[in-house]
Amino acid sequence: MISTLAERRRNRLLTLFIIAGALIAIAAVTTAITMRGASSNAVSGPVVPGLSETISGGTRIIITSADESYRIERAERGEQTLWVMRDRGDFPVQAARLAQLTEGLQNLRFTRRMTSDPNKHARLGVEDPRQGGRGILVQVEDGRGALLVNLILGVEPAGLYVRRPDNDQTWAAEGELPPLRDIASWLDLRPIDTGADQLSRVEIVPPEGRAYILARDSADAPWRIVSPALATLAQTSVNSTAEAITALTPVDVQPAPAIQGAPRARVRALTFDGVTIDAELIEADGGVWLKLVARAGAPEQEQAALAINNRVAAWAYRLSEQDVAVFAAPLSSLVPSAGGE
Repeated sequence: MISTLAERRRNRLLTLFIIAGALIAIAAVTTAITMRGASSNAVSGPVVPGLSETISGGTRIIITSADESYRIERAERGEQTLWVMRDRGDFPVQAARLAQLTEGLQNLRFTRRMTSDPNKHARLGVEDPRQGGRGILVQVEDGRGALLVNLILGVEPAGLYVRRPDNDQTWAAEGELPPLRDIASWLDLRPIDTGADQLSRVEIVPPEGRAYILARDSADAPWRIVSPALATLAQTSVNSTAEAITALTPVDVQPAPAIQGAPRARVRALTFDGVTIDAELIEADGGVWLKLVARAGAPEQEQAALAINNRVAAWAYRLSEQDVAVFAAPLSSLVPSAGGE
């Protein structure tokens, strides 16, 4: 009788242990699921794993957005390798900007899981630009056309978001990338690197009103209107107009033959050294474009003129509205009393 009772007690105790163990296991699983659910949005890791090992094989970069689309490709020029903007007549791309993109893509990292609902893509700016969305499609191809990078980026005030074109899942990310919508930031669009202090005379035929000439006797002397004979009342405006050709910041570029039309304005700038720079403003393709050519006044200036032509003669530069307003400004904007002349 005693042994039977003891055996029952042992069986009951064993059952209690088994039940307790099962409850502990269930609790552990439940806790793990809860914790995993609470932190499921937190992620980490590179957006493009292994890119540092493959990016050197990239030969083409394609940026597509609603604002601007362009292709950058690696080109061989003799023994030199250059990256050029194919859509802009193979205009050279700045090496520093290319390095910024490369480093930025390599260091791009996930920070948080966002939505997989395509109806919410617009909110994060990751809609496909090929379908009218405001996302930025960044693609990097190797020499065989294989995609090393294929991402749609949402660059928004609230942060950076990323998804792959063939996947609705969107992620928050962190990283430093160049201004991908600004094509001018990739290109060294400084047509004239002659210093303003080297100019001695500027002859202007504006879009409207009479032609006029600005001149000075030395680099530290003030500019003055020498023709027509008018009083100069706005010296700051005179200085800005005279030196505008050295301070232009174009927003786009095309091969010079691609831009045709009658000039709407002309400017001729002469340096103290005897180099003449002739400029024309042409309206074409919905913008105002600048064409430049330099001439030497004497044999000793031929190398200086050639250096300018090698840089600018093959290109037409699109100017911003701000530059257009200052470059070849009407005489009446410098001397209001000349408006009716």
